[in-house]
Amino acid sequence: MTFKKLVGKLHLWLGLASGLIVFIVSITGCLYVFQREIFEVVHRDAVFVAPPSAAAQPLPYSVVWQKAQQALGPDQQIYYANAYRAPDRAWSFMTYKGTPGKPYFGGQVEVLRSAYVNPYTGQVTGIIDNKYEFFQLVKSVHWDLLLGDAGRWVVSYSTLTFVLMLISGLVLWWPKNKAARKQRFKVKWDASGKRLNYDLHNTVGFYVTLVALVIALTGLTWSFDWVRNGVAYLATGHTAETHGGKGGKGGKKGMNKDKPAALGAAEQALADQTLNTAVRDAFQRIPAAVSLSAKPLTSLKDPLSVRVNEDASTRFRSDQLTYDARTAAFQKAELYRDKPNGEKFLSMNYDLHVGAILGWPTKILAFIASLVCATLPITGFFIWWNRLKKNKKPHRQPVVKVAVEKAVAAVA
Repeated sequence: MTFKKLVGKLHLWLGLASGLIVFIVSITGCLYVFQREIFEVVHRDAVFVAPPSAAAQPLPYSVVWQKAQQALGPDQQIYYANAYRAPDRAWSFMTYKGTPGKPYFGGQVEVLRSAYVNPYTGQVTGIIDNKYEFFQLVKSVHWDLLLGDAGRWVVSYSTLTFVLMLISGLVLWWPKNKAARKQRFKVKWDASGKRLNYDLHNTVGFYVTLVALVIALTGLTWSFDWVRNGVAYLATGHTAETHGGKGGKGGKKGMNKDKPAALGAAEQALADQTLNTAVRDAFQRIPAAVSLSAKPLTSLKDPLSVRVNEDASTRFRSDQLTYDARTAAFQKAELYRDKPNGEKFLSMNYDLHVGAILGWPTKILAFIASLVCATLPITGFFIWWNRLKKNKKPHRQPVVKVAVEKAVAAVA
C-alpha cells in the first residue's frame, strides 16, 4: 500500500468516526461568529440608552452596581460587570450559579442572568435569562454538547481528529503533476453531481484549510494542557501556568462563593468611594478604554483591581490597573502595549478562535471557513458512499472481449 493510499484510509475512517461532531462544532461556531452584533440588535432596548444630554455624567459606579444587585436579588451575587465609555450604552451586570463539568441542564448552570442598567438614572432597562438565551446555548453546544465533562471530552478529541484530517486532506489534495494541479484549484460547476460533490470537498476544503487550522488549534488550547503549554512555551519560553490563563476563555469556576462578610458602615463608604474614584481615574488614564470592570471591595487590606478593555469587538487589548483600597491612589498599570510579543500573541487566542482579531474581515473569513468545515463531513460521506456503491456493482466484461472469447470457443 502506497503512502497516499494509507493516508486516504486514515482520512476516511477518522472522518466517519468524527464527522457528526465536526459538523455540530463547525455549524455552532459559524452561528457564534456574529453573536455580539446580533445580540445587540435583538436586545437593543436593554443594551442601549438615550443620554439625557451631551454633557450628562453617569452615576457613581457603586450606585449603578447596587441598582443591578437589587434587580437581580440579594441571593444572586454579581460576579462580572461592564461599564462603558460610550454614552449610549447601558451598563451590564451578570450573575452565575452552577457546577462546571455537569451537563448544562443538569447542574452546570442553575442561574445565569444579566441586568442592564441606565447609568444616568439607575433604571433597569432589562434583565435577560442567559441560561436560555440562544447564543449561550449555541456556545454550550459548541463547548461540550450540553453534556458537561463527557461532552467536552468528545468535542476535544473530535477537534484533535479534525486537525489530523485537515493535514491528511492536504496530502490527498496535493497534485501529482501540472495537469492535475490545474484541476485542484477549480470547482467544475457544470460537472455531474458526483464530480461537483468531490470538488466541493477537495477544492473548497483546500481553500479554507489554513483558517480552519487556526480555529481548530486555538480551540485545542482549552482542551489539552499539553497544547496550551506547548503554544505558550513556543511563544514565551514558559508554560501556560506561568501566565495564569487559558488564552481568554475559561470556565466559571470559583463563581459560587458565599456572600462575603459585610463591611462596617464607615468602611463600606470608604470602599465605595475608592471604587468610584478608581473607575473615573481608569477611564481618564486610558484614553482608548471602551469599557472596564471592577468588583466592589470586600476588604480594605487588598488593593482594588480594574480591568480595562481598549477594543469593543475584541478581548486581547486589555489592561490591568491597581489602586490602594483606602486612598484610591494609583499604584501600577499592566498595559497590553507593554507586554512582550509572545504574551501579546497568547492573549489573542480567543479573538483568533472566533475571528474577531481584525474585525469584520476576519469575522467573515471565520464564518465562511466554519460553514465550509460543516459541509466537509457531508461531502466526504457522499464521496465514500458513491465509491462504495461503485465497488458493489457486478463486474461486467467488455462486449468486444466477450465476442472474441465466444469466437475462440466456437473454433475450438
